[in-house]
Amino acid sequence: MSLEEKILNKIFSSGVSGVKKTDLKKEFASVDLDSLLNLWIKQNEIIMSKKGSTSYCWHKDNYLQYLLDSDPKFKYTFDLFKEVQISFQNLSNSVEKHVEKLDGKMIVLMDSILATTTTNNPFENSVSPPQKVINLQNFSEDFDLTICKYSDSIGWVPLSTLRNDLSQKYEISEKEFYDLAEQIVDENRSKYELSTGGNEGIMIRGLVYGYVRCL
Repeated sequence: MSLEEKILNKIFSSGVSGVKKTDLKKEFASVDLDSLLNLWIKQNEIIMSKKGSTSYCWHKDNYLQYLLDSDPKFKYTFDLFKEVQISFQNLSNSVEKHVEKLDGKMIVLMDSILATTTTNNPFENSVSPPQKVINLQNFSEDFDLTICKYSDSIGWVPLSTLRNDLSQKYEISEKEFYDLAEQIVDENRSKYELSTGGNEGIMIRGLVYGYVRCL
């Protein structure tokens, strides 16, 4: 153990009573004690204070207890501070618990709101998205051209084939296509002929008319 370690250990072992600076100087006369003590004070390793007119040294871990034992005012202030600290800690814990509960309720509330707005929004459910405005004349011309493009030897074309082409070109849904196709056929009965069959088509009196040809 070095001489410096012996001096620091001497101060620590003195406990709450501390050790006189003069006693340290007598025991460790071979070192520059003042320089060492000042260094340790700056490093917060020791505390140096006076009892009466005599300077004492305490290790930092013992000085607080010395003040509590010897200074009633300090003890009262320290106890009061501890009570405030405990009260603040209890308050913080209580607030933290309430915040956690509120966070949980907010999460449940937000989930409920999101579920309502995404799946049960009465506005969304009651109002259909606006249909695309189609020029019926242009659509009718493309309808005829597509029939000519795909018609077999006797002129029949599956309406599903027409739908594939025209739905992509006009960016419309299957329902919108068949609504337009039905309107064109109804308005031009002398021009078109429908035939039953197929998996999709124009519904007439419960039958699926899935084929069309130009007359």
